[in-house]
Amino acid sequence: MLKELIRNKIDIVDSVNSWEDAIKKGAELLIENKCIEPRYVDCIINNIKESGPYIVLGDGMAMSHARPEDGVIKSGITLLKIKNGIDFDEKNRVFLLFTLAAEDNDQHQDLMSEIADLLNETEKINRIMYDELTDLEIYDIILQ
Repeated sequence: MLKELIRNKIDIVDSVNSWEDAIKKGAELLIENKCIEPRYVDCIINNIKESGPYIVLGDGMAMSHARPEDGVIKSGITLLKIKNGIDFDEKNRVFLLFTLAAEDNDQHQDLMSEIADLLNETEKINRIMYDELTDLEIYDIILQ
C-alpha cells in the first residue's frame, strides 16, 4: 500500500524555516491530492506543541500524523526530503519527513508498519537521505 500511496507525493527542498514549516510543506501534496483537509495539519502541529517532537523517529527521520477524524478524506503518504535538515528540538535534526493520513486506525497501523519496514532498510534510507536524487529516483528506491 505504501508504494501506491506515495507515488507522485515526494518533494525535495533545500531547507525550511522551522519544524512547523516542515510539517506544512510535508502535507501540501496530501492537501493538493484531496487526501486531507487543512485542519489535519493544524492538528499535527498542535499535537507536537502539546506533546513534544514524538513524531521524530531518530536518525534524521520523522513521521507526522494525526487521527483519522482530524481531517482525513482518503489515505495518503508524502515524503519531504529536507537537504539541510531542520531541528525539531536541540537533539533531533530531521532530513526525511513522512506525513501519513489514514482513513481508519487499522489502515494507520498497517501504513506505519510498512514505513517502519522501509526505515529499517538502512542502505535505502541512507541513499534517499544523503544522495542527490530526484523525486522519481527516490520513488524507484522505495519500489526496490
